[in-house]
Amino acid sequence: MEAAEHRSNPSRDLHLNTVSTVDAAANVLRELILDGELEPGSRLREAEFAERLGIARHSFRAATQVLISEGMLRREPHRGVQVTVLDAADIVDTFRLRAALETEAVRIVIASGGVPEAARQAVDELSAVPEGAPWRDVVGPDMRFHRAIIDAAGSTRLGRAYSGVEAEIQLCMVQLRAHYERPSQVAAEHTELLAAIADGDPALADELFRSHLADAVRNLSSALAAGEGTNPEEVIL
Repeated sequence: MEAAEHRSNPSRDLHLNTVSTVDAAANVLRELILDGELEPGSRLREAEFAERLGIARHSFRAATQVLISEGMLRREPHRGVQVTVLDAADIVDTFRLRAALETEAVRIVIASGGVPEAARQAVDELSAVPEGAPWRDVVGPDMRFHRAIIDAAGSTRLGRAYSGVEAEIQLCMVQLRAHYERPSQVAAEHTELLAAIADGDPALADELFRSHLADAVRNLSSALAAGEGTNPEEVIL
């Protein structure tokens, strides 16, 4: 299947923050992906994007390499660089691992008797996201919430394993955008998850986290099925 061609939006200004040119360019490209302006399969033409970003081609190539290492971009022979496409099997596999890691982290956190402050802050951030905000403003605190649970477990290896799937989780978040009409929906879900941890009920927390992730897989599967004309499969996490 041919990769989708990116149709640039000439009305959008691309600004680089005061960091290294390569990192700044990588940040802008990441934002375009997380906001859905660069959809899965979109091809990033070197000359076009180097010009839009106002950087040299070698800097653009270095920036794409950053995102390739994160799993957000892929370099295909004779096709150049394109946004990674996750199929149904990729999504199921990613979320099975995610569920295993997160529910174990939740169990450890509840056993310790504490509620991660970083998780509370992430929920507060989600609750403060205004309607109509860029989707990356939702993705950021959402990812920070789940990462805070992982980090609070205090397991280096668990954290390292989670880092291995974070980019794919972010790509999945991009595709979930259409299933949330308002950021407040996302905030409400995470408020419920945080409350389950605060209540100290491991069985309830496990159930809610698995349900939260399973809903995401069903929504993603439905989106893929709609595009491919197939029926989504039930997934048990």
